[in-house]
Amino acid sequence: MLMLTKRTMLALFCSLVFPICPLLYGQATGSFFGTVSDKTGSVVTGAQVTVASQGTGVSRAAKTDDSGHYLVPLLPVAEYTIHVESQGFRPAEQKDIRLQVDEQREVDFILAPGSVTESVEVSATEVAVQTSNPTLGQVITSQQVAQLPLNGRNFVQLATLTPGTTQETNPHSFFNGGGSSEVSTRGSFSLSVGGSRVSSTDWLLDGNDNNELTAGGIAILPSIDAIQEFKVLTYNYSAQYGTRAGPTVLLTTKSGSNGFHGSLFEFFRNTSLDARSYFASEREKFNLNQFGGAFGGPIKKNKTFFFLDYQARRSRQGKTFFGGFVPTAAMRTGDFTGLSTLFNPYTTRTDGSRDQFQCDGSGNPTAVNPDGSQVPGVNCNKIPQGLVNPAAQQMINFYPLPNLSGNSAGNYVNSPVKKLDEGEFDVRLDHNFSTKDSLFARFSYDQATVFLPGGSPGFAEPDAFGSTQNIDNHGRNVSISETHIFSPNSINQVGFGYNRIFNHIRSFGSGTCISQQLGIQNANLGCTPSTPPTCTGISCGLTSTIVGGGYWSLGDRGFAPFTGGTNIFHISDSFDMIRGKHDIKVGGEVRVNQMNVRTNAFQDGFWVFTPLWTLDSGPPFLPGGDNMADFLLGLPDLAFHDQTFKGETTGRRWKLFRPYIQDDWRATSNLTLNLGLAWALVTPITEAQDRQSNFDFPTGRFLIPGQNSDGRVGVQLDKTAFEPRIGLAWKPLGSNTTVVRAGYAIFHDSSWNQGGQGLWENPPFFQESAFFGFSFGGCPTKAAPSGANSACFTNGVAVPFGTGRTMTEGFPLLTQPTNDPTTFGGNIFSQNLDFKQGMVQQYNLNVEHQIPGDVVLTVGYAGSRSTHILVDQMNLNATSPTACDPTKPNFVPGYTFGCGLGSTPPYTQFGNIQNINDIGSARYDSLQFKAETKNIRHGLYALVGYTYARAFDTGFSDGLGSGTGATYYPLPGTAKADWALSQIQLNHNFTASLIYDLPFGKGKEFGGNWSGPISAVLGNWQVNVIQKITSGFPIFIVTSNNNSGVNFTNNTVNYNRPNQVCNGRLSNHTVQMFFDTSCFVDAPNGELGNANRAPLYGPGFVNTDFSLNKRFPLSFREGTEVEFRAEFFNLFNHAQFYVPVADKAASNFGQITETVNNPRLIQFALKLRF
Repeated sequence: MLMLTKRTMLALFCSLVFPICPLLYGQATGSFFGTVSDKTGSVVTGAQVTVASQGTGVSRAAKTDDSGHYLVPLLPVAEYTIHVESQGFRPAEQKDIRLQVDEQREVDFILAPGSVTESVEVSATEVAVQTSNPTLGQVITSQQVAQLPLNGRNFVQLATLTPGTTQETNPHSFFNGGGSSEVSTRGSFSLSVGGSRVSSTDWLLDGNDNNELTAGGIAILPSIDAIQEFKVLTYNYSAQYGTRAGPTVLLTTKSGSNGFHGSLFEFFRNTSLDARSYFASEREKFNLNQFGGAFGGPIKKNKTFFFLDYQARRSRQGKTFFGGFVPTAAMRTGDFTGLSTLFNPYTTRTDGSRDQFQCDGSGNPTAVNPDGSQVPGVNCNKIPQGLVNPAAQQMINFYPLPNLSGNSAGNYVNSPVKKLDEGEFDVRLDHNFSTKDSLFARFSYDQATVFLPGGSPGFAEPDAFGSTQNIDNHGRNVSISETHIFSPNSINQVGFGYNRIFNHIRSFGSGTCISQQLGIQNANLGCTPSTPPTCTGISCGLTSTIVGGGYWSLGDRGFAPFTGGTNIFHISDSFDMIRGKHDIKVGGEVRVNQMNVRTNAFQDGFWVFTPLWTLDSGPPFLPGGDNMADFLLGLPDLAFHDQTFKGETTGRRWKLFRPYIQDDWRATSNLTLNLGLAWALVTPITEAQDRQSNFDFPTGRFLIPGQNSDGRVGVQLDKTAFEPRIGLAWKPLGSNTTVVRAGYAIFHDSSWNQGGQGLWENPPFFQESAFFGFSFGGCPTKAAPSGANSACFTNGVAVPFGTGRTMTEGFPLLTQPTNDPTTFGGNIFSQNLDFKQGMVQQYNLNVEHQIPGDVVLTVGYAGSRSTHILVDQMNLNATSPTACDPTKPNFVPGYTFGCGLGSTPPYTQFGNIQNINDIGSARYDSLQFKAETKNIRHGLYALVGYTYARAFDTGFSDGLGSGTGATYYPLPGTAKADWALSQIQLNHNFTASLIYDLPFGKGKEFGGNWSGPISAVLGNWQVNVIQKITSGFPIFIVTSNNNSGVNFTNNTVNYNRPNQVCNGRLSNHTVQMFFDTSCFVDAPNGELGNANRAPLYGPGFVNTDFSLNKRFPLSFREGTEVEFRAEFFNLFNHAQFYVPVADKAASNFGQITETVNNPRLIQFALKLRF
């Protein structure tokens, strides 16, 4: 019976939607509605309502129904005149009504008795509060976009003025300059609303897809002069929107009108105008020129219009890299005197204990025996030259020498210069075929070249995946929309969009064959063995090397050279039917996604060094060990190496189908119900030539296309993603000044790759070999056949590493695996076969009230619950902590936390089994307040917002470099320990923006009778301010020392947590000690640390952006003026600190080494408007 009900519902839904569903919303639009009555309060039926665009003259008509109600939907964003006529009444009209994007604007009319031939009477009431739906969000108007100070003229900054919106500030995430910086080079931002993950924003440009698929950012950033306005939808919006589980941003571009209008501009910055960054010894270079213009007008008045714009950017910006350590001159010779005690890994006993390094009476290391031990002497901290790895000896000299002393946060600082050259343009045409048909089309182009320096002139850099890079970005976006009016009550809009992004990244060592020259075997498979070697393939750089413990990393950026292109084809249709009190929208959309990527993962290899080999791993477990010492010995704790077979380029394909129906029902004059339903169908990702496979972890079988599976490799289509929308807007007092709004909605997350982030990196098409060091027990031995004792490493039977490898021995040369799964090994990926789309349930209750001065106050609750959230790159092939294993020297009888997986991995044939699953969950609760002036009075516009929120989640990793701390998944009994504050948690978030035309000069409150010269100097001044004050983000305390012995992976890094023995908060924070580091101690060997995943909060954020504008009207042409602008970003030069170093193993643990915003920057601009 239940199945029958589901099928019946599904059939009914499809029968309603799919007949018109080959094609959804074209360009973002709005609607006018209202009631026409006479002066006695009786409704007027059959009144003729005409809505005309003041810019183009194009008009639409409607008639009032039996309840005196009218509705005119699917109108472009513009200024309108509404004219009302009815027999026996004088005409009424209201001009200059601004319709905003996705706005349902209520305009009521009261008609006076008379003749339709009498003069027009202005008798309309514009309702400032939202009386028709429960949607939360914020419209950013053309005035705000044009006048508020925007750093880099980037409109996305204004989105954070929306209550409930959080912008991630992690400088190492893929959005903010770290890692996959192809997303951030043009200034993209990450947005989170209501606890959503930062990659879940749906960017729509003129109604069509504008998403960057490789990491979830924005694709095309239009010029400020091309933007009409935009709206950030945050909660419970119509079923028409909601393709992703985060906010939807609707942006509309400008169109031409019956008059010719345009602008020319030049924005200028220079280093001499700026302040010094907090950690820089001098001003960082920053020269910026942004110039361009826009022009639009009629091709044929009232018929055809054009608009075009161009913007160029030439930027040279210094960036200070500070924090962390590079090896000293003494370290490069093996001398670590004065640092942690070092133990010789070649002296490990069966209980794990080791001897220290030995020196003679003169302080020099004693001779090395054949087995790696030394001739007895006195304990010292000097590594003998005979144990130094030849490749490591050369690589350590790639580090720059320290240039700072006496600073506990770091010993090296550098301020290289980022270079950006960008050009972009938009061309838009609007044409009205008739009163029933109109068409618009736009083409956008963006091309940028970037030199993005790492922290040093060479291979050394503080971010594991940063390094020096040359990046080429190309963007193309097309949007076409046609609107057809069947009747005033039946309107259809069809849209087509095409969105293409192409990125090419070359890292510092790309093409140099440097690893081969260093003698690292098989690291550069794209190089010929000639002398010198030449690069003929894609694997020709320096092996990526992470040296933890506060040291800088070394090597080329992982995933480089990178060449990636994405294509999104977007087809949509929306049919609007007005039936009595019901405004019914039926439609759907199809998005066809293609991602073609050349060079995945670590083709040059990847190493991670911890203090594993130079600490004391057995009783009495003496403190010691140093990451750089392990590096110099050439003994990594973790290593990967990738080889691709059957082609270097993968083509990923997936589709989205999303039909919907929405009914906005005016149940009574005071109550509107909003009822909708959408169905999100996202196909599992396939590869263009079926070159991917899947490992089904529960059954232990590989699914290979053409062998025992199709291209979906067992992943089932999720058909359960139904998305109801239930909302109401109620006027409890019967007036248009107060409305109570409430709503509930379900969203599903189709963002980015929807979890299929690695199945093409599986054998037999791809092989990732790996080896891992055991933290306790075992040791390398010089006498071992391949340079290491097998007891020290864990290797799959099919992983051809023998018994372990040092740096010089490099990586194995793999042959293409057969289709026989028993021969597979190394690191693999696994995706759950019943993978579900992430589901977010949203709900809100708020009250909106208009007070005198056309100020609207909104206060209410907004919350969400998220389940089935994507969790990526978590290793399922883990073991229990070694304290659970009675065979280990650090076994703890009765210890149970995390026990249950056993002492050996579930599948010893493989290394990591990186799982792609849907086990993440989250919760968000907030109190939101907003005050906004709906109409400018006395030259003042203001928007003020405040959010108090609590956000928790399970620490899901999205693979984008966002910090989530150390999670203990998949260990049994640890789920509660993983539940903690979210990475986007802000307790307090206050924003304010102000536009104020000073009341001086002609036509103003003061100086109306001033003479021309005085008014020219003292009049037409404008002040603009953006103010942001927030509390701090959580601090995720971790340790890169693998005390537990569990091979966790989170964003490819093995993190544990320390034990927490006290609160850790300090009443007086300092840069040198932001929290009490003594409250966090290493967990006993073999045990999991008990610290909360996010036990502390980081620094708060206070920033003021300010501009002073002066307009000079030009008398030769009406509406022509020159504007001079002086803009100040971070006006008070307030240092905004990033969270302190949170790795317990780092020498600068607890210290702040980075800022997350710029120092005070001053920008001048000159703009001509006509």
